[in-house]
Amino acid sequence: MPFRPLSKYWREAATLILTAGARNGTRDMARVVADDLVPSRFDYRVLMLQRSGKSGFMPNAKVFPGGLVDDSDFSNEWLDIFDNSGLGHFDSMTSIRNVHDRSPMLTAKQASLVPNDVGYRICAIRETFEESGILLTRPWSVPDANTDMSEDSLNEWRTRVDSNGQEFLRLCQEHKCVPDVWSLYEWSNWLTPTSFFNRRYDTFFYICCLDKIPQTTHDKREMVKAQWLSPSEILRNFRREEHWIPPPQVYELSRMFQLPRLDELHRFSQERGLEGCERWLPVRITASDGVMTVLPGDDLFPDPPDLEKEQDLQTSATLLESRQSTKNLNRLEFGGKGVYSTTVCSNINQKFKHLSPMQDVWSED
Repeated sequence: MPFRPLSKYWREAATLILTAGARNGTRDMARVVADDLVPSRFDYRVLMLQRSGKSGFMPNAKVFPGGLVDDSDFSNEWLDIFDNSGLGHFDSMTSIRNVHDRSPMLTAKQASLVPNDVGYRICAIRETFEESGILLTRPWSVPDANTDMSEDSLNEWRTRVDSNGQEFLRLCQEHKCVPDVWSLYEWSNWLTPTSFFNRRYDTFFYICCLDKIPQTTHDKREMVKAQWLSPSEILRNFRREEHWIPPPQVYELSRMFQLPRLDELHRFSQERGLEGCERWLPVRITASDGVMTVLPGDDLFPDPPDLEKEQDLQTSATLLESRQSTKNLNRLEFGGKGVYSTTVCSNINQKFKHLSPMQDVWSED
């Protein structure tokens, strides 16, 4: 088995924050995948997929594309494909500056010869192809490389890959291309809270910036809708209860408010990605008028947290009282409307040179 799970309590996954320039693509293409192209201070859009109501995990949620690691993502065959491509150097992904406190997903020893930094990126790219039809690849650096595929051929490969992850290897071999792992940059790593004891995931978040919005179609199975929206649209519509998004997405989109220009976001992601990142486990604390999940850096975050068993942590204070009495904040608060009243509170200097989430983003445009 090339990939060895790191815990019996959760499964490893990878997701992709896929952004694309909104002013470089055609407006007709954008209309295919977005319902509402309102004026925005953001010159890019983010791909959001709506999960099926029949999904066993977070039904109806709007999420970034991604999913579980497949053994094929860490198959040693990938090394041959990268070697044959003439593109098989991974220094930009494996030369991370901060090894201390780096996510165990990337430091754990695997049986595969594929570096962890590469295998999880392959997973994110494969899942993005399955769920949205967007294929992020580079052609081999050889004279006869031809990665052009008809729409019918692309759809056929998409169905095959969705049924068997090993088919992604076959696709790249036959069409002489490789997953464009170099275009994905480390962004964050979230471990599902212990309260979700039946379904927990250790998910690595990558970010990728495209010049323009590509052809996009949801898979009509796990996903029922695909949209390219600005961060402000996503969060505003969430606040209006027009859709719901999981807390990690709220936090990461709030970070992106700091960089409304695609060129700035790309430069930051490329440089910051070399710093690495740590794993975050949100720890739930029940307040008198709601719930908060505290994150590393918050004064109430337990050190060390219990990664496996739920802790019954409570406070008699209200959410506001707790916030006002805490010096170092890094948390998500959920008031009377539950997830729809999510508030991000953070005043700490983020580790690994990361962005702090912008506060009170709900009315931003």
